[in-house]
Amino acid sequence: MICAAKGRGGQRRKTIVRSYAGLRYHAENYERAADELQQMGVKCTVVGGGRIDMSHSERKVSVYGYSKTFGRAKGCNEKSAGLIREALPTYDVTWSDKGY
Repeated sequence: MICAAKGRGGQRRKTIVRSYAGLRYHAENYERAADELQQMGVKCTVVGGGRIDMSHSERKVSVYGYSKTFGRAKGCNEKSAGLIREALPTYDVTWSDKGY
């Protein structure tokens, strides 16, 4: 799930990607991220959602699909993949809008 986060006073804005192991639904991921961010004084709103498959052993990440809860957001998976590439520069990160 990709979120637009803003700090106290709305001064600082950042786009973040979150996918927590063990949580099956986008809404669950959003609730957890929103709770964690709120404790730091940061508010977030969902931009869109997709699926993320990650293999640390193969150093690969695949972003694809969409969220039935939050819908398909144009460019969401491409943006998420770009943010993941920045965070994990040694990983092979791919994206697609296909799939669910």
